[in-house]
Amino acid sequence: MITRAEERRETNWIAMIRLADGTEIPCTVKDVSKSGARLGVPSKIQLPDQFKFKVLGRDFVCAVKVAWRRGEYVGVTIEQVGKLKQPAAKETPAAKEAPETTVSPPAEASTTLQARRSRFAER
Repeated sequence: MITRAEERRETNWIAMIRLADGTEIPCTVKDVSKSGARLGVPSKIQLPDQFKFKVLGRDFVCAVKVAWRRGEYVGVTIEQVGKLKQPAAKETPAAKEAPETTVSPPAEASTTLQARRSRFAER
């Protein structure tokens, strides 16, 4: 049994590996700790010794170094974690000037929603 310095937390995150040339490779993060992670990557994909990965829906990127590889799994040591900047919301001049409009759903969809709401409201 392997004794680890840090507890690993199981995950099933979808991530993108980013190589130095800009190539992106989809992968999964199977488990993670403060200092490392286990990535699921197809065995036919060749990886360099160092690369970055970003978990989709999260605001950080990890620079990692490959520690081991067994079939579909790659163990990596996390070298550095960086926080990504949030994109600034941009307002276009047309959006500022355009009046708010409301689109009504078709009458039958509206009736169905009202019927569902009333059924739940009675309980």
